[in-house]
Amino acid sequence: MSNFDTKELRQVFSQFPTGVTVITTRTADGEPIGVTASSFNTVSISPTLILWSIDKGAHSLEAFKSCEYFAVNILSDKQIPISNRFAGRGQDKFGGIDYTNGLGDAPLIPEALTQLQCKNWNVYEGGDHLIMVGEVVDYNVTPNARPLVFSQGSYSQASPHYDVSNTQQVEALRQHEFLEDHILYLLRVSYNQLSQVFYDRLNEAAGVSPEVWRIYACLADGNPLELDTLGGFVMQPTRALSDALNSMGPHVQCDGDTAKLTEAGVEVACKLLAVEKQYKKELADRVGADQYDEMKETLRQLYSREKL
Repeated sequence: MSNFDTKELRQVFSQFPTGVTVITTRTADGEPIGVTASSFNTVSISPTLILWSIDKGAHSLEAFKSCEYFAVNILSDKQIPISNRFAGRGQDKFGGIDYTNGLGDAPLIPEALTQLQCKNWNVYEGGDHLIMVGEVVDYNVTPNARPLVFSQGSYSQASPHYDVSNTQQVEALRQHEFLEDHILYLLRVSYNQLSQVFYDRLNEAAGVSPEVWRIYACLADGNPLELDTLGGFVMQPTRALSDALNSMGPHVQCDGDTAKLTEAGVEVACKLLAVEKQYKKELADRVGADQYDEMKETLRQLYSREKL
């Protein structure tokens, strides 16, 4: 048996991007229950089988083992609060959610990207988890929605990929009149190219990932911040945030529901902020300081306006 560090191994596994689901069913007494799970995967087209896994220590284990039906609610990128709610414990998870009942009265989360209604097909041993296999007997899809993605310890979004490292491909795309004039394309390729350069510099300066960098930036003033607030700022659910904070070692101090940087942590944060300041200067120099400031203000106005 391999003797791996558990928290480190979770970070390793998080390198594989997954979707985010909420699995729901009813207890024998009719109580609605649900858990957030990223372990969902497809198994077979004929028969239509899917799987997901549940921790053997989960409070809802017996209910899922014995249920006749369960639902897989694949979340959209607008449902981070839903993911966080069902990942926690000790609260009324369904309070305020206008859910409907599917087969076996399994709750169906509204506005989910996809709702798969499944018959409990089989349960298999899987180490410290049980592997739940379900047969899909019905489904619903929300049109024009995008999936919520979990990758490298943070919530992410799925979008078309452009290989900005391939200069020939980029130049070819620029010859296409529509793409060269399409604002979303310009924003995406700019972000991909510029962020990669910046994140490489952060790694060279202090060996930090983008996720940990965001924590340093949020706590750079040395003041404590509530974990729920910090998690929202850095786009991380509770467990992933806890793992990231633990990876920072003596640079961060956690006290109950708050976290703050130690003196050594503030020094690292200042070093990283200097890298960011230098990078912003280089970008401003590339297009001119006035145009750079105008661009930032234009982007603020674009995302702060009401939905078109």
